Amino acid sequence: AEYVASGPFCGAPSPDGTRRMLMCLVTTGMSCAGDPNQNGILPMRREPHRYNSSVDSLASPEIFIVQHPGAAYPAYVLTFAS
Repeated sequence: AEYVASGPFCGAPSPDGTRRMLMCLVTTGMSCAGDPNQNGILPMRREPHRYNSSVDSLASPEIFIVQHPGAAYPAYVLTFAS
């Protein structure tokens, strides 16, 4: 969460010093290791099925990239002071 909170993802702090973050539930499906050469097209898992998302590490994923915008569902608005 520190990565997101310290970056531009939460916008500018409010006058009272609080910031807001939208927390979503994300359907990741079957993941593969991310590769910059994928150009937005995930590889085949078994014909004709593709992987549903890519991750930074298969052993211990921290960053998930989903290709379909409908895979993320807004769940909570978090308000915090940084």
